[in-house]
Amino acid sequence: MQKLIRASLFAALGAAAVLFAFGSVTAAPADDKLPEIAEIMKKGHAKTDGYITKVKEAVKGGKWEDAQKYAKDMNILGAAIGKNKPPKGDDKSWKALTDKYADTTQKILKGTEDKDAKATNAAISTISMSCGGCHSKHKPK
Repeated sequence: MQKLIRASLFAALGAAAVLFAFGSVTAAPADDKLPEIAEIMKKGHAKTDGYITKVKEAVKGGKWEDAQKYAKDMNILGAAIGKNKPPKGDDKSWKALTDKYADTTQKILKGTEDKDAKATNAAISTISMSCGGCHSKHKPK
């Protein structure tokens, strides 16, 4: 009788473990939501704690692992921005500008992965100089 109870207990625990494991895999994490443009701009470009600033500081200090971490986060934002609808302006211009933005965030990531300060800083410079072109066409006043 004890063997039957013990076997039933292990079977129940096993079933609970399987349900728990598959339940957590199928649940969509909250991080899967598309970040809004304002959030992307704040996280990526804030003067003191934006990813661009953090990458630049990490590269300057030779902290490549930190630079890569922030560049990966920036690249995720770069890939997401074009999935948003432009608040102003036409879709064709938005696509061209956000594709360039995403491409530049990839270059920042590649520069940090290659531990190439010159390439990383060149990509950061490109993205930093692109603000006005996009904002003038797509940022509401």
